[in-house]
Amino acid sequence: MTGPLYDLTAATAHLRVYEPLSAFEDWAQSLIIGAPPRTADQIDALENQQLWERTLRGVSDPFPHTEQELFRTVKFLDYQGAEHTRYCPSQIQARSLLAAEQAEEAMRAEVFDLLIPPAARRANGQRVDTDKLAADLTHLHTRTSTWGIPLSWFSLFRDDDECEVLYVGERLRNVRLLVPFEQAIERLAWAVQAMATHAPQAPLFEELGSLGGWLESFDPQSLIELDYGLLAEIVWPDESVNDLLHGIQALEDGDMTMAAAAYRRLSNRWIGPRQLGRAN
Repeated sequence: MTGPLYDLTAATAHLRVYEPLSAFEDWAQSLIIGAPPRTADQIDALENQQLWERTLRGVSDPFPHTEQELFRTVKFLDYQGAEHTRYCPSQIQARSLLAAEQAEEAMRAEVFDLLIPPAARRANGQRVDTDKLAADLTHLHTRTSTWGIPLSWFSLFRDDDECEVLYVGERLRNVRLLVPFEQAIERLAWAVQAMATHAPQAPLFEELGSLGGWLESFDPQSLIELDYGLLAEIVWPDESVNDLLHGIQALEDGDMTMAAAAYRRLSNRWIGPRQLGRAN
């Protein structure tokens, strides 16, 4: 979907894990093999269209009803030049339920009941496949963040990782960073160790631990993607990956002045998007 509804969509970033075909159950492999090829931009447009169709229903009910599981794909070349493909499921039922729970925590009960009426929540509970929902919730391939990106996500990347910058005409539409799973885990482990040694009370240490716990269940041959979404237009070019790296390295070197300066740059950079989120 393009035009006004696309522009009204919240600026949401995604951290996705793409696994090899063998990591999925038979039913998922059948869907993957039989699905028509779609680019990431085509899936973005389709998911956005489905989101607005759910949001604009005559009867308030934002939960998915009959949407089929979508699988994003990423292709890459190994060191021998062979091409491989990795896959990330949409898991829309599980993600919509988590979004509803977050909304319930963030707003007054009467407002939440207007947004997602009790009748819609009951109907959704009757529709979902409880076994699949439980499996998706324990092995969720996508984390989302609206009007900002958690600092811990940047620990997985470096500025020389693969980067796709998408323009529509002259307008920046999206930026995607991509890194091999095992490489990202090594970087995360270093960051966790450095924070555990030098700043165990910092909120970032807990965030890094949570991120590591989430990633534990994925296949080591996976790929990890940071998708800026509409945040790209607000913050790109973004030096957050470098600032976090330099800040943690400064902690290891005992240079608290440099560490504080890096953290200040990170904080200042993301004030603008957070203020836009509050305004919305």
